[in-house]
Amino acid sequence: ETIVVATTRAETMLGDTAVAVHPDDERYRHLVGKQIKLPLTDRTIPVVADHHVDPEFGTGAVKVTPAHDPNDFEIG
Repeated sequence: ETIVVATTRAETMLGDTAVAVHPDDERYRHLVGKQIKLPLTDRTIPVVADHHVDPEFGTGAVKVTPAHDPNDFEIG
């Protein structure tokens, strides 16, 4: 199973700490708390639920990069 996460900042992928989805999004609810593997590095990161995520924007899944975004820093 995969999660598609689009980004315009591919250079920040090395700093990703999680993938966030909205807690009420039925498409991803079953993945919250599980680990996914980043294809670029083979590192695993968690799937987390957060109300900041807009399920209508893009795929509804966003990468979390705390070092590059204040909202991501709050999510963790």
